[in-house]
Amino acid sequence: MKSATERTISFLRRADGAFRLKLRRLRFFRLASVNSETRRLAEGFGGLFTRDGDLYRIRVAAPGHAASNILRNMLGKNEEVEEILLADQELLSLDRDAFRAFLGDVIKNEAAAKNLYRIFFGFGVSLANLAAQRVPYLERYLPTTLRADAADFHEARFSGEDIVNIRHLIDNLDLITDNLEADTRLYREFIRDFRRLYREKAGLSIIGYGEISTVMKVEKGRYLDENFELKKIDSTKWIWKKMPPFTGLDEVREYDRVYREYREVLVHEVGIRVPAQMISYFPREGFVAVYAGQERADFSMIGNVLVKKLEEHEAGTLLLLVLWELLKVYQFNAAGGHILLGLDGQLSNWVLLPAEKGKLSHNDSLLYIDTSSPLYRVDGKEQLDTEIFIRNAPSFLRFFIRKFFLKEVVDRYYDMRSVIVDLIANLHKEKRPDLIKGFIEIANDFMREKGMSDRPITSREIDKYYSGDAFIWKFFQFSRRVDRFIIEKILRKKYHYRLPETIER
Repeated sequence: MKSATERTISFLRRADGAFRLKLRRLRFFRLASVNSETRRLAEGFGGLFTRDGDLYRIRVAAPGHAASNILRNMLGKNEEVEEILLADQELLSLDRDAFRAFLGDVIKNEAAAKNLYRIFFGFGVSLANLAAQRVPYLERYLPTTLRADAADFHEARFSGEDIVNIRHLIDNLDLITDNLEADTRLYREFIRDFRRLYREKAGLSIIGYGEISTVMKVEKGRYLDENFELKKIDSTKWIWKKMPPFTGLDEVREYDRVYREYREVLVHEVGIRVPAQMISYFPREGFVAVYAGQERADFSMIGNVLVKKLEEHEAGTLLLLVLWELLKVYQFNAAGGHILLGLDGQLSNWVLLPAEKGKLSHNDSLLYIDTSSPLYRVDGKEQLDTEIFIRNAPSFLRFFIRKFFLKEVVDRYYDMRSVIVDLIANLHKEKRPDLIKGFIEIANDFMREKGMSDRPITSREIDKYYSGDAFIWKFFQFSRRVDRFIIEKILRKKYHYRLPETIER
């Protein structure tokens, strides 16, 4: 015996199939309503049929072959009409309390669950009320569509009652079209939010902490696919980076636009490979929780993991692979188009895709995985609201970061020489300072040969940069712990961020 959840999902699967059929019916009705032949069909209805004993059949020549084709499309396929009717009947007989309980269980936002319920069973224009209007005439039309669909339409035989039904369809075309317009609009609204918000109980595990964000994967649970089939979550496919809180849905939609467009430019205009990505978001009281999702890559092939165990010459090969990717960004920006790209090129943002398993070579390629902070400017205007970078900063530091540091830090990612300095300096953090001298030589030769910069990087510059960077981040993390103490212990409020353990530098 099916559970209440399984019965509800079975109903939603049928409703989704009926929605697609309604779209097809609606397309024909829209075309018919603006076709002059439809008016002539109504005006010349009496001449459309000829008597054949006790039955009637279509006259091919009068009032016109085009009109009879319109009528055939309006009547539609019997099995499609029947499926729409069955879905409507199931909706009207649905246990509303069970449906409400189902939504409350799988939609964690109470207001959203109530709104989804209202779409189906609210007062006024709702899917149930629209179905109640359709069912009587669908039941009436069904025998007629069966005869119309049984053979060649022009060979079909209709009863006197069928003729009355056909006339009723023509006379009520506008009302039927309006009904389907409202129905499909409401269903689109439902399915857009339902699929996004649907959540069963699932476990999360933390893969790692960045300086600012937390990266997680879903360990268990199920989701609804596009066919309303319940599928187990594949913990190996997607990882999720928790973003700072967003103030509202408009801000989320704007971030989603920038997130997608940044990837499009990287992949299709610059030629840098990037994994598939999506965002997921959940309205909360006073804010929206946003997770930037990305198809999971092989953790063992991430640059900062590899560099810890590579021989010096292999590490040099890895650096050259990254430099070739940074050159693509440099050349794209130097072309002087209306888009300027920023990029964080440190090793932890690249995944090696070896041409030959177990061997690192110049034929390998790289995957860029840090797209959740999409930095690009259109005609000089930053597309990402850079306030996102300081929202999870301690409240007492945000003014100073915004005023004295934010622009300088963001600008750094648009200058490929600065990006390379940051990459090399992070070898201290990765416990490979022995590679710094060789990396500097490779980078300087590369930048000089490719015309990226005529200002060589020096060891002193690297050490000074890392010393300042390390101090800033240590102070930042200490301040976040102070901020958490103030918010949780003194103000007795919820602290929205996960803090990493001590990051070694």
